[in-house]
This record gives sequence, structure tokens and C-alpha cells, in this order.
Amino acid sequence: MGGSYINNKYLIEFLKKNNVKKIVLSSGTRNIPFISMVENDSFFECFSVVDERNAAFFGMGLSQESREIVAIACTSGTAVSNYVSGVTEAFYSRVPLVVITFDRSTYVLNQLETQKIDQMSIFDTITKSNICLPVIKDEEDIWYCQRILNEAFIQLNYNGFGPIHINVPFIGSTNELWDDSKNSYISNSIKYIDMVSPFDDFSEIYNRLMNKKVLILIGQDINMSNDLKNRLVSFVYSHKIPVITDNLSNFKSKNNINAERLFKALDSITFENIMPDIIITYGLNFQERVKDLFKSKARQFEHWMICEDTTIRDCFKSLTLIFNMKLDYYLNKMEGCSFKNDINYLNKLISINEKLYIPELKFSNFSVIKEFSKIIPNNSLLHLSILNSTRLMQFFDLNGSIKVHSNVNTFGIDGCLPTFLGQAFCFDGLAFIIIGDLSFFYGMNALSIRHINNNVRVLLINNHGGAEFHIPPSSREIKGIDNFIGAGHHFSSKGWVESLGFKYLSSNNENDLKEKFKPFISNSDSPIILEVFTDINIDGDVTLNTYRDLEKQLKDILK
Repeated sequence: MGGSYINNKYLIEFLKKNNVKKIVLSSGTRNIPFISMVENDSFFECFSVVDERNAAFFGMGLSQESREIVAIACTSGTAVSNYVSGVTEAFYSRVPLVVITFDRSTYVLNQLETQKIDQMSIFDTITKSNICLPVIKDEEDIWYCQRILNEAFIQLNYNGFGPIHINVPFIGSTNELWDDSKNSYISNSIKYIDMVSPFDDFSEIYNRLMNKKVLILIGQDINMSNDLKNRLVSFVYSHKIPVITDNLSNFKSKNNINAERLFKALDSITFENIMPDIIITYGLNFQERVKDLFKSKARQFEHWMICEDTTIRDCFKSLTLIFNMKLDYYLNKMEGCSFKNDINYLNKLISINEKLYIPELKFSNFSVIKEFSKIIPNNSLLHLSILNSTRLMQFFDLNGSIKVHSNVNTFGIDGCLPTFLGQAFCFDGLAFIIIGDLSFFYGMNALSIRHINNNVRVLLINNHGGAEFHIPPSSREIKGIDNFIGAGHHFSSKGWVESLGFKYLSSNNENDLKEKFKPFISNSDSPIILEVFTDINIDGDVTLNTYRDLEKQLKDILK
């Protein structure tokens, strides 16, 4: 049975989940499998309207008077175009129509295939959601198909009603109809994502929390007020919930668990020792290792997300519930919950967090960042540029008064320096950026911006190439890695930054660096750049050895 039929079946299950019983069907070839399924299913009430223009308006009328969501379904080609006037009226009349169009393979557009037009562009401006289901070939397709179906059906009644468009490519013979033996597999594999608002009753959610191990993960956040932070601290204390954070979370509590140290130490086996039943996320992006490990255990736990929009961010492939509200509304709603987390779970994670440590480091980019983490002044601003500059600082817990930024949501090499300079201009205290050489030289013209204050401090770690590519084994296995991949060079920033009025400092060893840090973290009548030269191969070895050391520490702790 082909993948075309499976996506039909998923669609039908979502129609049932959302109580869409009325379906207006127009005859055609591409939709034969779908029609054969719904017309023989007692759940659905089917209507036959051959003319698609009339079918769309008829469906809209059914919905308006019955106050139900109604689906309309047609074959491919100009049949789809004939829906436009009715769907347009439904959009501006805020009528919840599920517009289902069947299609040929997306690969054959403009290849002289009959009844094949660009069906996805037709409804762009007149639907609340416009999706094209994949032809199911593997588990990734199943996850994607269910995710976008969840997204589309959520939009039906979010911020007012309106139509959604679901395009269903069909590949194969329409004579091969659905095999009912597959029904149980499909039903068991479907993952629905629910959404709740501040106006909903939370009693069921309270019940779902009972006797569960719950973990909170806070991603990047720079806008949480102190009052809100204090409320969140009280919440995690009263419910005994561990909180996974890094410095970009800009949140501190006694229940905090350092994400980078813990998750770099974990593997898929040891991860089972700390895996929650429910993880609640808030904020923007998380460390890659955190996402990778949770994805490796997809659907073995529930992911609940607190966010103000309806974008589905199923980063662990386990999302089941969206709290569509601000964090303070969520905390208000949870005040009536008597749930208490397993205290042993909290204590276990805190104990692991306290025992994991970074060993003594040879002079390297890692050791430079470690030393800087100890001396960065309180109440300063810190921007972490990309890759090692961001990742390595996350191993060290900074003072809560330090505001930490990074462009981690696109994670490009290009905008770190100018973004930091804009932040520094609006900041009253000392403002620091940790940046690698490739990122620095990519954006060095930003230092010619005229609006640079004397509070700017640039910690440039120059190992003459992309240190990311020198973490073994890649650097050992790829010959000539510095020619193009690692982009090796012999540049220094000295002449350029001095010509722009920066005070230039440099260092290439541990003792000298400690001396250079003193003026670097002090007030000055000019912006300062401190260029630290390290060996790229040592940097790679130290990083890998530290990861391996943490893995060994954790295994010893868990014995």
C-alpha cells in the first residue's frame, strides 16, 4: 500500500479528531481513494456537488447554518481553481472550511502532465493555513505529515475562524483502494497536539501532572522581568521542579541544572537515567545536544510548550500540548495545582549538576573562556558569537546580573559583531563579545560604524581557522581540512582596529593573559580589543578530551 494512501488516512483521522463530519465531494480521479474511505465511514455525512465553484459555496452555507466545520474535497487541476471564489468569500466571512485538494506528484509540475497546476499558490492569501502533505516513505515523513496537519487544524479557530487548505499529492494507481487492515497502525501512530488558552479549564492538566517526573527547560530569553523571574523561581521551588538552563536563559534558581555540562556528559543510555515523563519548555532556542538527546527518545515522554503564538515547534518530535499564553498567565493558571514533583528526581539532577566539573585545561580557546568567565564584571553585557564562542561559555555558570545574548536562532557567522555593537550602544555598563577569528574577519567592517562607545570590549580568540572543524576525528580524517573547510589563515586584527581608534591588546599564553585581562575589564577612554592567539589543534584536542572526561565523570556518578 503506497504512501499516498497513508497521508489520506492521516487526514481522515484529523478530520475526526476535529469533529469535521460534513464533507462536500466533487467527482474526480485523484480523490478516488479519499472518497472511497469517507463514503463508507459512518462518521461522515457526504454531499455530492459536481461543480467545484458551487461545492465551495454550498460547503460555506452548510458551515454557516450548522455552525460546524465543513470540508470540501476535489481532484487536481482547474477543479481546484474553481474553488477560489467560494473560499475567498469564506475567508472574508470567517467561515471554517477545510479545503482539501488532491494533486499529482509535486515533481511533475511543468512537465506536460495533464491536470497538473501549481495548486499551492492558489490559496495563499485566502486561507489561514496552506499546507501540502508529504507522500509517506519513512518515519520522518510521518512526523512531518502529522506536524503540519496539527498546525493547519489549530489555525481553523485561532484568532477567529477561517478556511485552511490541505493539498494531498497522489502517486500510484487509483484502483488500489485502502486496505482496512492498516487502520489500527495508523490510529496508534497518530500524535495529536492540543492547545489551551488562559480561558480554558486546567483541571485535566493538573491530573495529567500527578505522579509524573516533570522537567522545565528554559531556552534563550532576554526579556523576562525580574518580577516574572521571581514568580517562576517560586513556582519551581513549590513544585520541586528541576530547571535546565544555560547562560542565554538569563534565569537563575537553586533548581537550575547546567545544560551544557549535563548533556555533553550524557549519551543515549545514560540519558534514560534522567529522562522526564513531561518536559515543559519556554523561551527560544536550546543547545543542539539537548535537542538531539530528546529527539533520540521521541514519544517516550510528553513535551508541553508555553508560547504566545500558535507556531508548532516540535523540536523533540514529542509535542503534545501548547499553552498559548504568556508565561505570567501560565503561572496564574498553575496556582491551583497541587502537583508536587518527585523530590528524588530533583535531588538526583541537582547532585549530578554539583558533581560534574570542568578539569584543568591546557592553554586553549576553552581555557581562555574559562578564565574570562571568572572575571567578567557583574552588571555587564555579554554577547556570544557562534559555535565555540557560544558553546564553551555555556559550561560555566555566570553571575545572574550579566545579560547574555547570542544570535542562536539563525546561528550565522555574519551578524554577531554588528548585533553586539548595537546592543552595546544602548547599554550603560561594560559590554563584551567573545568571537572567533573567522566570524570576526567576516564582519570586521562593522567596527567602522561611527556609533561605537567606549564601553565596547572585543575578546577575539584567533586560532587561525575554524576550530569547529579541528575537533577530532574530522581533523584527522580529512586531508587539507584548512584549505577550504576550515579556511586557515594568518591574519591579525591589529592594524585594522588601531586605525579605527581601538586600544589593541594581545596575548598568547596563560600568565600574560591574566595581566591583559586587567585593563580589558576596566573602564577606558576608548573601546578595547583583546586578541588571544591559540593553537587550533590543541583547541580541538582540549575540547574533545573535556567532553570525554565529562562522560566518564557521569558514568562514575551513576554507578
